[in-house]
Amino acid sequence: MGFAAATRLLWLVAVAAYGAALFLRARRDRANLARFGEPPLVAALIDPAHARDRVRAGLGAAALALLVLASARPQLGSKLTDVKRRGNDVFIALDVSASMSAEDVQPSRLVKARRSLGLLVNQLKGDRVGIIAFAGEAFLVCPLTLDADAARLFLEYAGPDAAPVPGTTLGGTVRRAMKHLVRESRARKVLVMLTDGEDTAGSDPIGAAREAKDFGLEIYAVGMGTPQGDVIRTRDASGAVTGFKKDEKGGTVLSRLDEATLSEMSKLTGGVYFRTTASDAEVYELADRISSGGGQVLSSRGYLIREDRYQFPLLLAILLLMAEMLVARRTGFHRTAWKEMEAGLSRLRNLLPGPAALLAILLLPAVAGADLRSHLNKGNSLLLKGDAEGARQEYFSAQAESPEAPEPPYNTGNSYLYEGKLEDALKSYEAATSRARNPQLLSFIAYNRGWALARLGRNPEAIEAFKECLRINPNDGDAKFNIEYLRAGKKCKQQGGGQGQSKAQQGTPKGSKEDAERVMEMVRDQERKAREARAKKEGQKKAPGGKDW
Repeated sequence: MGFAAATRLLWLVAVAAYGAALFLRARRDRANLARFGEPPLVAALIDPAHARDRVRAGLGAAALALLVLASARPQLGSKLTDVKRRGNDVFIALDVSASMSAEDVQPSRLVKARRSLGLLVNQLKGDRVGIIAFAGEAFLVCPLTLDADAARLFLEYAGPDAAPVPGTTLGGTVRRAMKHLVRESRARKVLVMLTDGEDTAGSDPIGAAREAKDFGLEIYAVGMGTPQGDVIRTRDASGAVTGFKKDEKGGTVLSRLDEATLSEMSKLTGGVYFRTTASDAEVYELADRISSGGGQVLSSRGYLIREDRYQFPLLLAILLLMAEMLVARRTGFHRTAWKEMEAGLSRLRNLLPGPAALLAILLLPAVAGADLRSHLNKGNSLLLKGDAEGARQEYFSAQAESPEAPEPPYNTGNSYLYEGKLEDALKSYEAATSRARNPQLLSFIAYNRGWALARLGRNPEAIEAFKECLRINPNDGDAKFNIEYLRAGKKCKQQGGGQGQSKAQQGTPKGSKEDAERVMEMVRDQERKAREARAKKEGQKKAPGGKDW
């Protein structure tokens, strides 16, 4: 037999002090009564319930001791428990091509699509969400994250000017999403496309959908526009219409919603096609379909944990407290049996001011919850001593008791990183990311993922991880340093100077929203310049087939 929270047994010192105080008070009372005569006779004359008061005090002290014992979580025996993790990985692809400026959907296709995207992100709580923008080329705007505010921050920058290559590539967007998802992951993989469905790049969207089906990616499409279509207006800086988009032959372009292609892509992959509506009903139905299909097991692992037996001392403590309340304070025939019971129940209702009940109120929540922090602290101490395997056993115990907490898999990843087991570390960080809500913890996870990826030689992915860290915490100088060094083909800066040392969960300052926007704008500028240079070098600045909408 052992105790999961043995430190709480120190409360027994307070209970002992309480018992000692009662004993000393009773001794003082006896000494005072002895001045007037024989103590039993005087006590009977002055306070007939004197003996019963001692019984009540003893019952209360014993109940307090049992409550403390229950709070320490006595454990006896063990059981095998499965720990499971669930969720979805959802990429939302936003069409930012020139055709999205058409106004057959008010106020325009693009504005409506941006609104739908924001609503959808709000609905997908608990899922990792990423954003892809596409025109003639698809590019990652926001990697998969649980931070909905970070994802929404990119919406105001989404527009035709963000796309260096004009046109529309549906197939390229599907393939871009697959590039940023892990085929082996057991997470449900979803791509939501907000587009008018016109593929001007010849990217074979149906073929890409077949590839997505083999990959395990479900495609849900929301058609922005109408089958009748609309012209594409060109505007000046003030927003005034200056003309209409022309094709290579000089004719006015009429952009129409291609529902057939979008519907076929969705059907092939097990998804559903929706057409946008003024009420946004399709967004809520789409969110429900994604959420209702969630809950799939991402990972499952069996852990041997010890059985809690706090119920027995807790039950005995409750019985003693009830007995204390029902002990009558008077003897003889002053009350009938019914009135005596009624008086006991009255004392039960008025128990709250009593010290035993107050301590019970304070301790019962601690008894009911798992002692997560205790296991994490033990694991961290073992890891500092170099015992990574022992540390992981503590982290596994913490995970078994709190399956949805992000700290156990985060610390497990750190233990693997310490040993150089980088692939295992990445899997643990992925599990932690899917559960974490705290921005500081998310930034640490992103930083350590970057570290692991850099040590594996996967520098582009490492740079993206460090960028994610910067998006959450723009004041992280180490992440900035590592991005520049990786781009220069050098080694990452080591946090704290130790080989393989990762960030601990403490003390990184948070940046303001203005700082975050400034850093992200810098990152976007660098990415945009890189794309423009690449497109110019490859001679792809002009849209394939001459179609730039």
